Amino acid sequence: MDRGRRAFLRGTLLTRAGRAQEVLRQQPLGPPPPWHRGLALESHCPGCTHPCVTACDPGIIHLHPQDHDLAGLPYLDFNTSGCTFCKACVEACPLNVTIDNATTRPAIGTAQLNRESCIAWDDVICMACSGRCDYHAIKTVHQRRAQIDTELCNGCGMCLAACPVQALSIV
Repeated sequence: MDRGRRAFLRGTLLTRAGRAQEVLRQQPLGPPPPWHRGLALESHCPGCTHPCVTACDPGIIHLHPQDHDLAGLPYLDFNTSGCTFCKACVEACPLNVTIDNATTRPAIGTAQLNRESCIAWDDVICMACSGRCDYHAIKTVHQRRAQIDTELCNGCGMCLAACPVQALSIV
C-alpha cells in the first residue's frame, strides 16, 4: 500500500505539519551500525531476530518503528551514549559481515555543530562535548567555543549524548 497516497487522500499532506511528519517517516532515524554500512540491510534485516540490538553494550542500536518506511531496520540512537566500536553487533549478526582488521573504527559520519543552539557560542562556558570526545575531534577555540575537526571525527556520537542542548548531529 502506498502510504503517501493514503496520507494525501486523508488530507494530512495538505498541512505543513503533515508534510513534515511524512518527510520524517521516510528518513532514517539514525545511521546504520558502523560495521554494516554498505550492506543491503533492506533485504536482510526485516526477517531477522535482530541479535545486534541485544548484543550492543551501550544500547544504542534500535529498530525503526512499524509505521516508518524503514521498519525493522537497525539504526544508531545517540541519545544516551555513543558507539564504542566493540564489534559485538558484528559477532551477533547472522550476516557474514567482513571486518577490515586494519580499521579499528569505521567512519559512521561526521559531527556537525549548530552554532545557534550551542550555548558555548552564546558566551556560556560549556566544554561538555569536547571533554567527551575520545578522538580529540572537538577543540575549543576563542573563549571556549567548540569547533569540530572533521579529519579526526569518526561520528561515534559520544558528543551528542554529552551535549546539554542537542546542538550536535551526525551527518
